[in-house]
Amino acid sequence: MKKGRKLILTACASVFLLWAGHTGNAGELKHDVNAAKQLEIIRKNLSSLTEMKYTDAKKYYEDALKDLNALIEKHAKTEEALEAKFYIGVVYNEMRNFEEAIKCFDTVLSQGEMDKNFKARTLYFMTKALIAKGDIARAKDTVAELKQIEPRAADGFRQQLGSMVRIGMDAPMFNVADFQGKPVDLSKYKGSIVVLDFWATWCDPCIREFPKLKNVYSKFKDKGVLFIGISLDDDIEDLRGFVKHEEVKWPQVFDGKRWKGLIPSLYSIQIIPTMVVLDQENKVRYIGGDIENVTQIVTSLLSEPKKLPLF
Repeated sequence: MKKGRKLILTACASVFLLWAGHTGNAGELKHDVNAAKQLEIIRKNLSSLTEMKYTDAKKYYEDALKDLNALIEKHAKTEEALEAKFYIGVVYNEMRNFEEAIKCFDTVLSQGEMDKNFKARTLYFMTKALIAKGDIARAKDTVAELKQIEPRAADGFRQQLGSMVRIGMDAPMFNVADFQGKPVDLSKYKGSIVVLDFWATWCDPCIREFPKLKNVYSKFKDKGVLFIGISLDDDIEDLRGFVKHEEVKWPQVFDGKRWKGLIPSLYSIQIIPTMVVLDQENKVRYIGGDIENVTQIVTSLLSEPKKLPLF
């Protein structure tokens, strides 16, 4: 069922991205033929990037942002300028910059009445950004609005939201091998605090924050806190080289499937870096990307009195 839901959402995303409709009468905007031609070229280029690795596509996304912003500046107050703003949001989604994506979609949706298909596309990608950012409450509101226009796409999101890992839940178990072939069985870590680190060597924020993560590891490694890295790298050699160079001591799980990998799927990972802290009972106590918050949560868990057996 979970695979089926993902297929539905992926299919809808492809249709919405490829569809070259117009914005309708949002704010009495005018139509510009030349802007429409430019936008069509950009749209086709973007649709060809979706199957590329992010490291390969990054420069093209950056170029697309420049072209879209130039179009908006040159053809202000046109339907095409508003559509370009939508595509900027889509590009930011692909670049995992969800804050900026949401701002773009908010701008589009604030323009008043618009073609319902264009609004559905905007709501769809807005929901994706909100879920990835972790704003589940607002995502549910957006899904409710989307349901009025595209029930099938909305239902896929509703099921996805219902299955997402949340604080207080039992952690999904996994039993895998790390990239060196050593077993990593989460169920056997019960009784210890566990920090799951979802990251990749191609993720600039992950690399920037890595020295802090190493400091946190050094601080807690002798206090019953275990760390497991889940790499979303495409190439095992990238991971192997980084681990050797940085002398990483904790296990690293790799399957080369990025977001579709077993553990990222189990934990509904939409953005990296993301850290998940599990308490001694294997319950989720933190989900996020702030290392200072991880430090505070782990420190608090270490100070909690140990539970005595009932019998």
